[in-house]
Amino acid sequence: MKQVLFFIIFVLIHSGLAAHPKHEIRAVWLATNHALDWPDSPVRNQSDIVRQQQSLCQILDELKEANFNVVFLQTRIRGNVIYPSKIEPWSNFVNWDPSLNPGYDPLDFAIKACHERGLACHAWFVTFPLGLEKINGRPNNSPTIIKNKDLVKKFRGELYLDPGNPQTRVYLLSLVKEIVSCYDIDGFHFDYIRYPDRASDFPDRDSYNRYGQKQNIESWRRDNINQLVYAAYDTIKSLKPWVIVSSSVLGMYQKIPGNTQAHWTAYSSVFQDPVNWLSKGKHDWIVPMMYYSDNLFFPFVENWQEHSYGRYVVPGIGLYRMDQNEGGWDVSTILDQIRYSRLSRTRGNAFYRTWYLMDNTKGISDSIKTGFYRYPSQLPPIYWQDSIAPVVPCKPDAVQSGDSLHITWNYPEVSEKLYFNVYCSGNFPVDIENPENLLATRVSGTGFSIPVDRNREKGYYYLVTAGDRYHNESEPSKVVFFYMGSLEK
Repeated sequence: MKQVLFFIIFVLIHSGLAAHPKHEIRAVWLATNHALDWPDSPVRNQSDIVRQQQSLCQILDELKEANFNVVFLQTRIRGNVIYPSKIEPWSNFVNWDPSLNPGYDPLDFAIKACHERGLACHAWFVTFPLGLEKINGRPNNSPTIIKNKDLVKKFRGELYLDPGNPQTRVYLLSLVKEIVSCYDIDGFHFDYIRYPDRASDFPDRDSYNRYGQKQNIESWRRDNINQLVYAAYDTIKSLKPWVIVSSSVLGMYQKIPGNTQAHWTAYSSVFQDPVNWLSKGKHDWIVPMMYYSDNLFFPFVENWQEHSYGRYVVPGIGLYRMDQNEGGWDVSTILDQIRYSRLSRTRGNAFYRTWYLMDNTKGISDSIKTGFYRYPSQLPPIYWQDSIAPVVPCKPDAVQSGDSLHITWNYPEVSEKLYFNVYCSGNFPVDIENPENLLATRVSGTGFSIPVDRNREKGYYYLVTAGDRYHNESEPSKVVFFYMGSLEK
């Protein structure tokens, strides 16, 4: 079995790149915890605000330039948050004094900055962990812990909300409602929505005795997580049905027959049952953290696909494994995993963490951009929520002003939020199914500018489509023609 598997992988890997898809999820996890990705220091004064904002914009500019399209922004960290919440305190990684207003709202700023660049922003929400039991030898007296002491469990030196207490679900849903109601997020991304490592020893016997209802304890624990997932999904969709619900889950769902290497699995090790969520339509995307290689990666990609129930699988790839003390992977290992994800017809990849792309560690950012993300890509539609295409844009025009070409169009006023996609081709008719013709995605407003290449004597055809928040795309507009080069227009 192993020999056959590796032969197939060898053939696929050396058969060239999988075709560039028009629709693909290209996500990053942007970690705020411990200043891993952003910001590098908390706000203490006005100049810190400017520095934080400029730093984030630089990151987003580079992601957009590399044709990524989704940012999982860590919004809730360990019982603290990066926005002015009425429920939980500020994170001291963004705000030096959590009791004071830092002078701006980092979450609101980040969402707007993402949207200005055509990037989707998903609120990354760490669910049950609350941090270390002791900090610098003293008890962790976070306001979240003090306020919810009856819901908190101590386990192996850390603190967790108890998934088995029904009031935990009530509390977490209050945070979900706050974020979804107050912010223009495109998605809600759960993390650690499971029991902790070595979960069989978690000290929840009192909750089990009170709420277990004669289930065996393993099934009861899974059901605790499932009930939160169901309630969160329904709550989010009732507020804003276009908000995508996803979770980062363990990279292996269950052991696969014949594979003796798998040990740490979602279903058995941490009582997490993502296949249940998918089968019941309570998730839009699933993002397994597949931070392994070879026989612990390739067959489990297929396994997730086989259990997707028509929803989207987005394998998470561990860029951090390139660190020498984390495995010392070379770039080819990462690229092989991206290639295999495409060949297995997953709907994209997510990368942990953003810092490795900004650092271009071992040339990984250049390799991904030139090899796989050479062209922009649209997000796949969540057709199970809505499949009605928007109205077609009208009256496209292309006018040169100085060294810029301004492409404009009209669109009737509508109540829903829309964005636009711009296509360009040297051939007529313009093939909008060919991603090489996709010039820009998720453009806000009714205009887009590109530089005029005076050294290229060639005519190009441009057209526009409209996209809605469910990622449905309209029929193409009429075509407008413009001749690049130094000749008089």
